[in-house]
Amino acid sequence: MKEGNFTSGEVIKQLERILSAEVFINSNALSRFLRFVVEETLAGNATQLKEYTIGINVLSKTSRFSPKVDPIVRIHAGRLRRALYEYYATGGKNDPVVISIPKGSYVPVFSEWISSDNTEQNSNQPEIIVRKKPSVAVLPFKNNSIDAEAVFFADGLGDQISTELASYPDLSVISYYSCRSIADKVVDIKEAGLLLDAKYILTGTVQSDSNQLRVRVQLVLSETREQLWANSYERKNTVHDFFEIQDEIVWKVINQTAGQFGAILRHASNLLYKNSIDDLKVFDAIFWYYHFVNDIKEDIYKRSIAALQYSVKVDPGYALGWAVLGEIYVAGFFMGYKTDNVENVIEEGLKCGKTALKIDPLCQHAYQTIALANLFLQNKPECMKAINDWSNIKPGAAGIMGGIGACLIFAGEYERGMKLLDDSVHLNPYYQWWLNGGISFYYFKNEAYEDAIYWAEKMNMPHVPWELLIKTAAFSELNNIDEAKQCATQLRQRFPYIDNIMEAYLNAFLFDKTLTKKIYTAILNVQIYCLSESKTGVIQLQL
Repeated sequence: MKEGNFTSGEVIKQLERILSAEVFINSNALSRFLRFVVEETLAGNATQLKEYTIGINVLSKTSRFSPKVDPIVRIHAGRLRRALYEYYATGGKNDPVVISIPKGSYVPVFSEWISSDNTEQNSNQPEIIVRKKPSVAVLPFKNNSIDAEAVFFADGLGDQISTELASYPDLSVISYYSCRSIADKVVDIKEAGLLLDAKYILTGTVQSDSNQLRVRVQLVLSETREQLWANSYERKNTVHDFFEIQDEIVWKVINQTAGQFGAILRHASNLLYKNSIDDLKVFDAIFWYYHFVNDIKEDIYKRSIAALQYSVKVDPGYALGWAVLGEIYVAGFFMGYKTDNVENVIEEGLKCGKTALKIDPLCQHAYQTIALANLFLQNKPECMKAINDWSNIKPGAAGIMGGIGACLIFAGEYERGMKLLDDSVHLNPYYQWWLNGGISFYYFKNEAYEDAIYWAEKMNMPHVPWELLIKTAAFSELNNIDEAKQCATQLRQRFPYIDNIMEAYLNAFLFDKTLTKKIYTAILNVQIYCLSESKTGVIQLQL
């Protein structure tokens, strides 16, 4: 018998190949599911492949099983589709037969593999692309009190966290309905993760008495049961304020776990990146962005650009991909990196940000990219327009809030920018290094030089002159000439080109020319002091 272009024997041989892969060896349920639907299809029983049939024959459900009440088959079908995509994107990419299960059906399709050498001849057939977003599930919070109101609070808390997580395009969120349906059936976190196909599990407990409400939240890596993050929130127990308390806790949990540089993405971005450009399709390009902002070396820049260019090429509707590609272009311009095949990287970055907004007007990262690009283009009206447009969408991401705050400080809007930065840093202590720079420039502007030095040192980014520039100027203003000279010496040794471009460098991203003149003059004073000392035999600095 033939099924499409293949004999039954060829399909079965491919089935065994797939089932020998690690992802299927580690999951008996997925293996049974795939074997059942393939063998039933080959036997001519494709029309019988319904949720009820699969639940009974694969998942050992009883005759009372109701797919309308229990979504377990749909959950496993989603897991199976992702496992097949992963298999064909890695070890199975050269296999002769592609077995897939289209959404909306449980009947497998058997097709030929489209090789990269034959893409023009087969351009009408879709390429298998896998974007590995971190998958997260929110299990219902356990009520550890006798207060009846706390039961509803606990369930509402989990529901709202799940809903808010779904607004983050770089996460794949399992529906709260599915999570709630298995909560009473599964005790072990690892089993829950396998059942829901969730890499990360968010859950916790609620305790309440007449005076106090305590909520504990944990983020767990399901496959190892490792606790990655945890926090506790305590509030006075006022029944009338339950919704306000819930909103506040959800806001903090979301920004500390799922927001920019939240616990989920920090953990996920620690993946080991492979050297082959062919492997880039397996990993969500967003991780390259997080990798780059933590290590802004030129080789990481080029690999990040390649990953994101590939990502938006195969998925032109990927708004977040366009937004972060634009920000990396802007960062490359700031660092002076060469970008192959791009004539004007800052304009290209701006174009990427605008593309992201056309796709998704609520993409917060796009507003940050556009603001940063216009900052370096010295276009304050357009920079402020992007910032104000961002404010109008009622944003909720702490990381973007901090980035916008830094942009405001660079644009000379000090108090407004500092308010956003301060809120962002207190909400989530993990953020990009240049936010510390924004705070440091703010304090220098306000003549709080010791605070400026403190925040400059928190940047910890030796590839960028900011720390040493601010420290040299701040120590100079404090009349601590010895420290100023040491910083000036390090500045010149690390960045010898800074001698001739210092004022222009500062003016490139700071709109307040009074501030740039003040920093430049303070550093120049150190140079003058050193020149006067050189007449008595002290080594001359040439800043």
